[in-house]
This record gives sequence, C-alpha cells and structure tokens, in this order.
Amino acid sequence: MATKESVFETLSKVDVSKHVDVIQMKKGPALSYVSWSWAWSMVKSYYPDTPTPVYTKFPEMKLETHKKSYEVDYNGKKYTRYYNVIDDAFITERKVPYLTTTTGTMVECTVTIQGEPYTESLFVMDNSNKPVINPTMAEINKTQKRCMVKALALAGLGLNLYAGEDLPMGDVAENDKKAIEEKQKKEAALLEEVRKSYTNLLSEVAVVTGNNVGDVEAGVKETLEGSNPDFDTWSERLRKSKMIDMFKRILKKHGAQKQQEFEEVDS
Repeated sequence: MATKESVFETLSKVDVSKHVDVIQMKKGPALSYVSWSWAWSMVKSYYPDTPTPVYTKFPEMKLETHKKSYEVDYNGKKYTRYYNVIDDAFITERKVPYLTTTTGTMVECTVTIQGEPYTESLFVMDNSNKPVINPTMAEINKTQKRCMVKALALAGLGLNLYAGEDLPMGDVAENDKKAIEEKQKKEAALLEEVRKSYTNLLSEVAVVTGNNVGDVEAGVKETLEGSNPDFDTWSERLRKSKMIDMFKRILKKHGAQKQQEFEEVDS
C-alpha cells in the first residue's frame, strides 16, 4: 500500500519560482519572500481545512519617542538623517499581535496544517535590515505577512529560499534561481535609471533656484518626511522616485514664474 505523503513532502515539491517578491536592501543581499497571498491560496488548495494563521498576542508596550538628527557622509557630501530616541516606555492593559521592546518590534505567527503547528518569528526591519524602533502599523502588518510565509516555509513551501535569517540560499533549484536573478537584474536596472534621473533633476533644480545641491536635497527630503513619517524605511527606488516628483514640481513652478515675469516685462 502506498504511503501518504507528509505535508512537508507535498509542499516542498511546489515550484515557487514565479511567485517570489524580491526586496532590495541598502546594505547586504536582497531578501526573497514568496508572495504571501499566493502562498496562502496554495496551502488552502492542498489542505482546505487549514485554519486562519494565528499571531501571538503580547502585552502592549507604548513608547514615547522623539527624532534625533545625525550626519552621514556620502560621496564627500554631508546629509542629515534621523532616528527615534526612546523617552519613556510603559505597559498597558491591552494585548496586541506584536511584541514591542526598546530595541525593536517582533511578530510571531503559527500556521496549523493537518493538526501540526508551524511557528516562526520575524522582527520589523528597515531597508538596511535593521530593527525599526516604534514602527507604524503598516510596517507591522507587512512583517506579519512575511512572518506567515516563513511559517509556511517550515511546512515545506518555499523553504529553499531561506538560509539562516532570510538570506537567499545558494542551492535554490536552477529554474527558481534563474527567475530570481532575472527579477533582481530588472530591479537593479530600474534603480539605476531612477538614480540617473534623480542626479540630473537635482542638478537642474539647484541651478534654477540658485541653491547648492545638498540644500536642495535636504529641503525636499524634509518636506517628504513631514508628510510621510516612515519615509526613511522606504526602498531607495521609492524614496528617489518621490523626490524626483518633487524636483519636477519645483522646475515646473519655477518655469511658470519665469514665464509670468517675461509676460509682465513684455507688456
């Protein structure tokens, strides 16, 4: 009589190569995750009775913080950056699906398949792979979804994408590896294109406004941070794209002002 395959044997045979999300980091290798929505639908297709993932609840810790500035040197130029400093911390009577500490925030997810629980944890990280102090709910939610995918990897689904703590493995199946490398190349090409456009437009804005490049960049970044507190946690491509939009608005506004001045003189 044929032996029924285990959950791990079944899920580890699933080809995940076309459903991998690659997250570019400022430092270190890019992180690879299976798309959480696809992963969950795949598990439910094999095991329809699988219950909703459970996120461990912890006593809620509230942090009171303020932002502190520091300078970084990039290509010989100094730029201002910010990080959260904790002023106070206290425990409330609520329980929440994440663990807040003074060094970062962690989530823990358990997925039970065929009666077997698979539990994994993951900390909320920025795009330098460092813990985020006092993260937003959006950042926590994204981490919960990635943590669920890690729990499913313990059950076999996409396990070949992980080595240690979220580093892509060198022995990924050849087809999976090629697909991931191709996606990373496309991401790198898009990033390079954005960087070139960013540099060119930044220089143009500096010329038309009569300011130096550093002041222009710092001013635009400060404006975006004012309306987007988690701006520093965005990927480099997204941050630069948003700043490019601001550069274009400045150039358009400056052009309109010049046109108006010309019309007034001409009249």
